[in-house]
Amino acid sequence: MYISKYLKIQDFVCPHVFNKYGENAWQFLDEKLLITDDLIYEELGPLSINNWFENGIYDERGLRCILCSIVQKYIKKGQLYLSAHMTGQANDFDVEGFSASKVRLWLAASQSILPYPIRLEKDVKWVHLDTRRSDKGKVYIFNP
Repeated sequence: MYISKYLKIQDFVCPHVFNKYGENAWQFLDEKLLITDDLIYEELGPLSINNWFENGIYDERGLRCILCSIVQKYIKKGQLYLSAHMTGQANDFDVEGFSASKVRLWLAASQSILPYPIRLEKDVKWVHLDTRRSDKGKVYIFNP
């Protein structure tokens, strides 16, 4: 089980998961995602994913469970929700000093150093990165 070199488990999981599993919640996260996040941290600087544990506003930018409000919206509508956030393969983040578009451009230009293929969500104000399987190349940018 891989544990991030730079970020805490609370950065990656919603409060529901942390309150039930604590440090054992690492088991729910994709190793490829964590290794890729650590590489970005080393190259660009600190990532800001969730900050709920510091009284911040973000609590669903990493692993989402069925109690999270984003997931609940789909459940209440009777709609299927299979985001990579629910399988521990995605997070949304910001990098201090960089716009999301600059980070996406850097990732696309840095494919040779990326340890795994990634998918990036196009034209959002944050960086959505996931390691869900794709046959679209090392860096695939998709419309949400």
